[in-house]
Amino acid sequence: MATYRNQLFFALFALFVLFCRPAALFSQESNGLTILLESCLQKNPELSATYHRWKAAESAIIHKTALADPVVNFRQNIEPVQTRTGEQKQTLTISQMLPFPGKQKAAIRLNHQLSQNEKLLYEMKLRDLVSEIKKSYAEIWFLQHATETTEANAKIVEFLAAEATANTSSASMLPVLRAQSQLAQSANDQINYSELLESEKARLIALTGLQTLDSQWFTMLPQHKIASDEKELIEQALVNRTEIAVAENSQKIAATKLRLAHFDNKPDFTIGYSKNYTGNRPDLGNMYLKDEGKDSYGFFVQMNLPVWGSKNRSRTKEAREKQSEADALLTAEKDKTRVSFIKLWYSMANRKRLHQLYSQTILPQAQTAADTAQSTFTADKSKFSDYLEAMTTVYAIKIAALRAEADYFISASELEKWIGTPFEIQSEETLK
Repeated sequence: MATYRNQLFFALFALFVLFCRPAALFSQESNGLTILLESCLQKNPELSATYHRWKAAESAIIHKTALADPVVNFRQNIEPVQTRTGEQKQTLTISQMLPFPGKQKAAIRLNHQLSQNEKLLYEMKLRDLVSEIKKSYAEIWFLQHATETTEANAKIVEFLAAEATANTSSASMLPVLRAQSQLAQSANDQINYSELLESEKARLIALTGLQTLDSQWFTMLPQHKIASDEKELIEQALVNRTEIAVAENSQKIAATKLRLAHFDNKPDFTIGYSKNYTGNRPDLGNMYLKDEGKDSYGFFVQMNLPVWGSKNRSRTKEAREKQSEADALLTAEKDKTRVSFIKLWYSMANRKRLHQLYSQTILPQAQTAADTAQSTFTADKSKFSDYLEAMTTVYAIKIAALRAEADYFISASELEKWIGTPFEIQSEETLK
């Protein structure tokens, strides 16, 4: 299964591609998102910590599964034992523990699986950070454009308030108060958007490790190319979702641990070499004894005896229960993926419809009504209230349309997180 990291690299910059399918790159106007994601890959401390934890687990495979170090034992007798051939002064023993055949191989497999688990957790962290950066990007895009829209609306309302005040023939206290109230509301909106923007920028800086953010990075909100086939996407989620890969790997880990539990019920062996250093024998009147003064040496084999049946059965039963747990968690994760996907899919579809409704129907109609009200106001200054009402409505709809577009982008980002693969981005020509 292609990793989320490789697929993400392809979506960001082709230099990191190894194996993946063709995808459209970001347009020049949306390069800000690419810069943010690249910086996160290089500078995010949490991602770096997860990466080094994975590499540490990978490096630990050899020393955790290698044979135990040989043991050297030297003994010096304080009071040498006299034997027929001489004094037994020293004893030297060298031994090596050997696991039951197949046990070391199973341990190596287990540690590879544990390392794979850390790798999947790293990819999960990377995926979550990408999703968070995209959400933050969309929020900053919305806040910047909402601020610009609010400023433009404030200028129009300020102009209308001045017109209403100056036009004594048609001005009344109520329209002037409404204009001033709208100005105050616009000023308050600008303050709120500014505060939220600074907060979101601080969050994004923490995620990416950048010192500053260029406002030009957020001029365009990229649009995802999402397949309309719901069943195809859910199948992708069941294949590519990292949590399912973690659950499948945990299932393999549990199976290997069960195998190791069976090996723990079998003996381990120790082989060794031993040498006894023999000194001079007592004087026996020049009597010659065969092999007198000769050092003795030999090889030995020893093993532990796992004879306690209750302990062995308990160890195996525990491993079987852990395997059943892993099987159940895999099934639960797949069920959770299906349910959450359906919820996210319809939430995204609803936000997409809302975005299209605002951009294609409501906003154009409101703008047309505002243009008509402007023409009427130009010809008849007494229609000030109608024009102010129309402009206030257009302003509210523009903000709602921006919010709907940002929410749709966020929903698509959440959905691709559950699917396990990043969506392609529409080309600049398509967006235009």
